[in-house]
Amino acid sequence: MKFTAFSNFVTRVLSPGLLLLLILITPSVDARRAKQEKLLSADQVVERALLAYGGRPAIYSIQRNGVLRANIKLITPTGTLDGRMVSKFIRKAKLGEDLMMIELDLPEMKYSISTDGTNVWSTENGLAHKPSDQEIRGFKGAHEHHYEALLRYKENEAKIEFTGSNKIGTLDLDQIRLTSKEGIVTQYEISRRTGRIIYVNYEEKSDSSATPVRYRLYFKDFRVIQNSIIPYEIQVFQNGKLIEERKIVEAAFNVQMEEKIFKPAITAKAEEPKEPK
Repeated sequence: MKFTAFSNFVTRVLSPGLLLLLILITPSVDARRAKQEKLLSADQVVERALLAYGGRPAIYSIQRNGVLRANIKLITPTGTLDGRMVSKFIRKAKLGEDLMMIELDLPEMKYSISTDGTNVWSTENGLAHKPSDQEIRGFKGAHEHHYEALLRYKENEAKIEFTGSNKIGTLDLDQIRLTSKEGIVTQYEISRRTGRIIYVNYEEKSDSSATPVRYRLYFKDFRVIQNSIIPYEIQVFQNGKLIEERKIVEAAFNVQMEEKIFKPAITAKAEEPKEPK
């Protein structure tokens, strides 16, 4: 409204010559944005985001391991499933070496999938279950495309590129493309005001000839946990449709945790020390 009033004033009061001069010397919004983008580099944007999350000390010291408990809602073509989810991890120097476990407690099914950084296995209702290629791809893909992959780009020797900016409502977002050493591409949208990663975009294919499936993750409700921040709510969209909602109810980092819990139960049991006879 104020801009419209100012524009009307200029049109009525200023002479055509002065009006032309004003137009020439006043940069457009697009021009100002383009100039600002030229001043930004991918490193500047990502390092600023890293500081917003507590810096590398937070990632590798405070969050060196952790347990996240969440309520989860899965939206399927046949209905909505409500359940609980527990994520456990031990972070290693490289993203691909991380130890991870996800436990799902859904109506009529309990499912877990885990990796020791090399092998992947799972259980279903307490019984060993050989994960399919699709299960493994989804499990690993969620980690490879997670917002933390961007914060660990240097350690994993990934390539980052500043690809422009976007505006959603009042939110100004800087866009970064990350390409891992393995060629995995993820697009990130970062709040220019807070440095927080708001959106993650990527594609997955079941095989080389399949049509890519587009995923978009929306992170919100950021909270401070042990001098670092994490999003407490995550929405997952598949080809534009909401398929999953997660709301964290408890987060704990740098807790006592042994690596053997990420191994198959039989292996872990075999490695337990035997009592002397």
